[in-house]
Amino acid sequence: MATVMKSVIEKQTYLPQPEPDLTPEMIIRRAVELRPLLVADQAASEERGHCAVEMHQRFQKAGFYRILQPKRYGGYEFDLTVFARVIMEIGRGCPGTAWGLSLAAGHSLNVAAVFPKEAQDLIFGKSGDFCAPARAVPSGTATETADGWIIDGTWDYCSGSPHSNYAIFGVRIVGGDPAGPPQIGTVVVPRAQCELLDNWRGYIGLKASGSNSMKVDNALVPKSFVVNQNLFDINVLGGTVGYHLHGNSMYSGRMFGFFQTEISSILVGAGFAALDEFERIVQQKSAAPAGPMPMGGVGDLVRPHGLALGMLEAARNAVISGAQSYLDYCAAGIHDPEAYTALDDMRIQAGLQHAARLACEAVDLLYTSVGTSAAAKDGTRLQRYFRDISMARTNPGLAVERAAVALSNRTIKERLSPAVAG
Repeated sequence: MATVMKSVIEKQTYLPQPEPDLTPEMIIRRAVELRPLLVADQAASEERGHCAVEMHQRFQKAGFYRILQPKRYGGYEFDLTVFARVIMEIGRGCPGTAWGLSLAAGHSLNVAAVFPKEAQDLIFGKSGDFCAPARAVPSGTATETADGWIIDGTWDYCSGSPHSNYAIFGVRIVGGDPAGPPQIGTVVVPRAQCELLDNWRGYIGLKASGSNSMKVDNALVPKSFVVNQNLFDINVLGGTVGYHLHGNSMYSGRMFGFFQTEISSILVGAGFAALDEFERIVQQKSAAPAGPMPMGGVGDLVRPHGLALGMLEAARNAVISGAQSYLDYCAAGIHDPEAYTALDDMRIQAGLQHAARLACEAVDLLYTSVGTSAAAKDGTRLQRYFRDISMARTNPGLAVERAAVALSNRTIKERLSPAVAG
């Protein structure tokens, strides 16, 4: 568990935790125990476009939506490494379901980090129940009125939206200086004020992720539900409002490292799901009588199996280490802004991207090693995992080459230019 920096404000718990004695080890074990149910429901979850209501309710009861939620509002306030380990285990059961869970359960951290106490009191409410996709791209507008903000727009790829009770969107704030750059903010909108569009169909993979578009038609939200913060460029100098409210430096982080932890955890889980299915196929082949063909036996599967084992172990360790690094930087940046810069956040993201890339390479290896009937036929699990990672690799968070260029350019500009010039 990470050591966190404490603010001078005394922490208080206003909402009770459903299970005050719940530990990180217990909540991770619950994720492991759900794996057989998740595997069994993969095909049905793909068909409906999201996990079943009953599975969502199991996630609620298990405490998954409260892992990163502040204790003040009934959450467990475990750290990011615990969240990553839970998502990896859910991904091992169903990668698409894990995508929807991760990108809805994790965003209590964003609300806790950047929204004022007045907003958090209302958002977490009397029960502390909170589940929200976050689409930070400013695909809509926020117009201030005397009664609050009018929100209008349509946001795509709102993963986890079917079971949500809120949504977090990036918005363009209307009324700024016409000659200046666009003013970007972030809004929380109650689910009842959002229309869920039935357009999450026809994609190659992650069909169970519930990544529907959401439309908001001139909805009025309270003044405190809009903040002048771009989630892609959070001002952490001196600690965010969330740090000073909750006394936990985890709520004073930049977002690329956090968002990448969400995605990379899913992909590592998908890698282990493919490994589990590969090992099941190996057991079947071992029990089958020897055939007349000289190829295709268990011996041909030993090398890819061993390579995938090592690759996935490295990927899992990299995700946990990356999540811990994020926490360490958050803590260091509270009192020393130079200890946690935007470049540091890019470096964390890059490491986590390579963890996901390694997991995807392991799935590729396993998929291509077992033969067409076991891997490529409709209905096989390896085909599903291959489709899931193929879809995931189109996400900007896994554009490793593009991110590498940006990271190098910024590093040269900020850290190496004087040395190069000299």
